[in-house]
Amino acid sequence: MLNLRVTITGLDAVKKTIADLEKQTRYATAVALTRTAKAVKDGMPAVMERELDRPTPFSKRGLFVQPARPIDLKAVVGFMDRQASYLKYQIAGGARMPTARGIKLPGNVELNSFGNIPKGLIDKLKQAAQSGLLSKAIGKKLGVGDRRKGAAPIQLFLGKPIGRGWEKAPMGIWRRVPGSPGKLIPVILFEDTPAKYKPRFKFHEAAASIVRREWDRQFANAFAEAMRTAK
Repeated sequence: MLNLRVTITGLDAVKKTIADLEKQTRYATAVALTRTAKAVKDGMPAVMERELDRPTPFSKRGLFVQPARPIDLKAVVGFMDRQASYLKYQIAGGARMPTARGIKLPGNVELNSFGNIPKGLIDKLKQAAQSGLLSKAIGKKLGVGDRRKGAAPIQLFLGKPIGRGWEKAPMGIWRRVPGSPGKLIPVILFEDTPAKYKPRFKFHEAAASIVRREWDRQFANAFAEAMRTAK
């Protein structure tokens, strides 16, 4: 019997090289994932401008990125809690349940440039309804503008109309218009029934498109950097 023994030297160096390569690959992957996630974050405001009606700066700056790590190869892009609380209905649709104060819906009131009820206006209207004092500036928000001298003061009513024909009327701020018969004009309504939404904001599709565009380049750059700086 002929026995042949072959000794290979340098296996430890080979193992180290393989281990180092794996380490650098994981590091590059984490960097590329994080950079790709940031590209999604940076690109999403433009998508919101296309798909939503006048999104506010607050909504557009609501995205965050959770970076990936070599020991956890996962990067997360999402909306912070306050923005997510209402944008989720634009993304997934569904029924938005009213809070104890109802869902605030505008009636006969001037909205801001983003199509929303101006901040602080509801509280001012409530105060005006309770005190009977309505400033000229608030009057303009109701579309009243300058009024002729001697005109009857604007009357606001806070509550839920009662009587025939008003059985389903929600709580709200209403403007009384005197006359025979007089009438009530809704200013702000606090709707107590669920509001139903259809998906409008294709967040996941837009994010996937950005990932497809960015990933190969981001990984190639990150891997080249990792190998260049490897110790």
